[in-house]
Amino acid sequence: MKIEDLCGKVDRFAVAYEHPQCYRTSNQIDRPMNALDRYLYQIRYFKGNRESANQKVRTWALIYNFMPFCDRVQKRKERPKKSSRFEELNGFVYHSNWLENLLIAGSMNGFRASHKIR
Repeated sequence: MKIEDLCGKVDRFAVAYEHPQCYRTSNQIDRPMNALDRYLYQIRYFKGNRESANQKVRTWALIYNFMPFCDRVQKRKERPKKSSRFEELNGFVYHSNWLENLLIAGSMNGFRASHKIR
């Protein structure tokens, strides 16, 4: 039975609860994956070679991380207003314009002396 199979995996599921800061649902993965799936559908998935497919996904990820949050998302959040996922993750922006921020972060002009490259 399905329930017996699930109960047999309790030890594997319990490992996640040893990390109280981790998420309990898959929303943090599902939302970006749904957006990526919509993008891939719009471009009719991959045409060409593996390198062009890789570049399309990397381009989408860059834009997704730097584009500004919509007003509805901003109103729903209880923490201080952040302009994008980049600012939410890093705690700063290089420029108030999201596209300028992307260009600076993608170039050496965005290099910060306090960050060490290993």
